[in-house]
Amino acid sequence: MKEVYPGIFSLREKGSFGAIKPPENIYVLAGSNGLIFDAGYGHIWTIKRLMKEFLMLKQKYQKQSLPFEITRVLPSHVHPDHFSGLKLLRKYLGVNIVLTQKMADIIKHKRSFIAYYESENPLKEEYQAYSARNLCNAYLRKFFSRIFFKGIYGLSFINKPDDIIEEPSIIDINGEEWALFSSPGHSSDHISLYNKEKGILFSGDNILRSITTWLGPPNSDIEQYVESINTIRNLPHLKLILPAHGSPIENPYERIQQILIHRKERTEQVLQLIQDHSNKGISSNSIIMSLYPTDGKFKHGVARGWVSLTLKMLTSQGLISSRLINNEIRFFPSK
Repeated sequence: MKEVYPGIFSLREKGSFGAIKPPENIYVLAGSNGLIFDAGYGHIWTIKRLMKEFLMLKQKYQKQSLPFEITRVLPSHVHPDHFSGLKLLRKYLGVNIVLTQKMADIIKHKRSFIAYYESENPLKEEYQAYSARNLCNAYLRKFFSRIFFKGIYGLSFINKPDDIIEEPSIIDINGEEWALFSSPGHSSDHISLYNKEKGILFSGDNILRSITTWLGPPNSDIEQYVESINTIRNLPHLKLILPAHGSPIENPYERIQQILIHRKERTEQVLQLIQDHSNKGISSNSIIMSLYPTDGKFKHGVARGWVSLTLKMLTSQGLISSRLINNEIRFFPSK
């Protein structure tokens, strides 16, 4: 466990399978009324390692006659790598599980969680034509995803959280005021936690140090994401961002500007490709191939999320339209 700021510690859970199960930061705000931010994976071996680190930290505080009472755990959002450990943390540490109402509604049982994840499933995808192959692939993804979530992440559901917290609200953590506010975009239920006096933001997945966050199903929205990033950019005295993955960000405004520029450039690239193919139109697959000509299927699959969301956004803004041609949906600039 590493102290990333006086009184704030980060435990980095090991990942596997690359971007499928990335290393995860679990933060402990130590003190008389402390909090764990993000719960990580839900396997027993993961929790045992966390418990070992946690007890070492507690002993360190006790030796210095410092208060150490961790009372709550709060996830940034309910993607599997952020909430799967909630139940075991409550069991072994005796902490209360704190959720927003949006989070609680999603992870109360398997049905609600699957509905959340399938709210934008390939069967309803607007940007791929229906075919036997697409339908078959969609059903296979649906079947294996249910096995995948449990095996990879140690998924468990929370039908009775201990507390429901409002958005926005002020949380008392170790006698200090932390502002909790909604920051959707990466996911519809995403929240951030900010201490104005210290200038510290827990950003969850919205702002990462060196990679761009996932934008795609389920429940991502690029316009909301940009709005959330702009909200964070306007926070006063922001000095340090502690993300869910990767290292702390000590140049927050510079990193935020990089993200906003990147999103703008990507949108312009998609729009330019559609304008360049104004006569015959261009499909989402062709857009992805044009943007990532030397990458393989995995990269193309990851890119499909943000490309589809960008097409959805441009359509809603009236900048593009679509037509079905030869069983392929193609996009055209609006007249």
